[in-house]
Amino acid sequence: MSKSSRKSAKQKQSAMLMYIGIGAAAIATVAGGAYFYFSQRSLASQGIFGVAAAIPQEAKVVMAFNTKSEPWNKLAQFGTPASQKLIGDGITKSPLNSLLVQSKTEYSRDVQPWLEGGYIVTALVQNAAQPQAPAATLVIAPTRDRAKSDAFLAKYREALIQQGAKFNAKQYKDVTYYESPTRDPNNSVVTADIGGQYVAIATSSTLIQQAIDTYKGSSPSLANKPIFAKIYGTSTQTKVAEPLLQVYLDGDVALEFIGSQANLNLNEAAIAQSRRELDAMTLTGGTQKEGLRFEINTYLKNDNSSPLANNEAKVLNLLPQETFLLVSGVNLYQSWQSLVAQGKGNASSAQLIEQIRKAVKDSTKLDLDQDILKWMNGEFAIAAIPNNQGILANSGFGFAAIVQASDQNAAKTTLEKIDKVAQANSGGLLPKGVDLKSKQIGDKSVVTWAIGNTTVATRGNLDNNFVFWSMGGLADVFVPKPARTLPESSPFQILTTGLPKSNGGYFYLNMTTALTLADRLLPPEVKSNPNFTEVRSVLDAINGIAVTSTNVDSKTTRLDFLFTLQPTPGN
Repeated sequence: MSKSSRKSAKQKQSAMLMYIGIGAAAIATVAGGAYFYFSQRSLASQGIFGVAAAIPQEAKVVMAFNTKSEPWNKLAQFGTPASQKLIGDGITKSPLNSLLVQSKTEYSRDVQPWLEGGYIVTALVQNAAQPQAPAATLVIAPTRDRAKSDAFLAKYREALIQQGAKFNAKQYKDVTYYESPTRDPNNSVVTADIGGQYVAIATSSTLIQQAIDTYKGSSPSLANKPIFAKIYGTSTQTKVAEPLLQVYLDGDVALEFIGSQANLNLNEAAIAQSRRELDAMTLTGGTQKEGLRFEINTYLKNDNSSPLANNEAKVLNLLPQETFLLVSGVNLYQSWQSLVAQGKGNASSAQLIEQIRKAVKDSTKLDLDQDILKWMNGEFAIAAIPNNQGILANSGFGFAAIVQASDQNAAKTTLEKIDKVAQANSGGLLPKGVDLKSKQIGDKSVVTWAIGNTTVATRGNLDNNFVFWSMGGLADVFVPKPARTLPESSPFQILTTGLPKSNGGYFYLNMTTALTLADRLLPPEVKSNPNFTEVRSVLDAINGIAVTSTNVDSKTTRLDFLFTLQPTPGN
């Protein structure tokens, strides 16, 4: 045997002895390693909650995007060609699509084959050591095929290198990540494969290191944050079957983030108050048979000491089926008191409240809090109803206000005082001096406000301690109780499908009727404006909007939105 052969044999023998020597240790650790692997794999497949296991707890804003084709295909079944084009343009400008275009990759070819669960998550994460610095961005997604996801990251880096990026391989613990500077000195581009379980792209190496520590369990994860675990750790978190989008906002930044997205200049006192009181806010959006559904949940740090009660609104049964706009709720007096209490720590809010009080006092000679709102602690509704009679002939509709009075004598006194003010009024919130006349509608005796032979308003009492005030002769369509009520109408039933029946109030808009009236009222120059044309293309795709407010528990309030949409031609 040659020296080289003998040397090779010794090397093989040594290698074999080494493998045998470490075999016992490998067997001893395999159970723990397998448990870690499969527990991480299990977490990775649990949507936003699973991905949160690798997101640092300092994350303040988290957005999960569903990349599966099925729910998006459902969305494509709705809308007009113009609105579908706007949706398409919005998707084209989305962060995920921008990332794919930048890296010259395609979702179906380069991402879908390895993506686990279908969700890609973006998180804004604050550096705990630099709380005043802008939050860094982390894009993270679970992988089921490490080889394919590594190939995607390599292709992503190569595309950026061709655009001038210069990536350097760096080591943190046992993870290799790649970092390149950018034109922005405060941001870099960093990519990493974390444990073969997650693909991560970030704007800072510090954030990638945070994510690695989080994945390994040496730093707390967002999934372990009590409020986040409460929200997303159960399958009953949402009634949206398969969300297209989920957004989590930490209470410290929720109001400020919403204001920045809506281009609102929010008062610092309001922001400070929200930080004290809010634990988190969430938004979930998706499709259901009728169209688009959204849920917005608000979570308080402490119990709400006086939550408004949920109920199945009786007031809806007093409105005719033709009602096309509705705002309803419970206990106007309590809601107003809450606004007043919140305004005490906010100078601009307090000033607005006083202006409202003064305007009511100047026009009606009544105290808003004590004379008008004090007895309004039952149900209420403000509704718009089509009508072409009398003073409503030009507009084609009128408004009615219906309020449940806890104190009928107080309500009667207030309404009689308003009658007298209207009689002597020379302008302002109320019409100029009117004549009061009695009128019988069915079994109800009502009071009309008349100017000459024209009825400008009607007020009176309804069943179950409700009182009402309505424009013109509108009372004729709901006094006495209409033959067919709003809850019995097909549009209302469709528009509120799946929304909680027991709730704290409704917002309801039959868009089809509203747009018909808008066409009648808006001048040609408005309707021909390009901005209006674009907005109208979206509105034409909407049959209607319904919103309910519900107190889920002492700390949680939910708004449910349903946009019922026109089916696309051919569907």
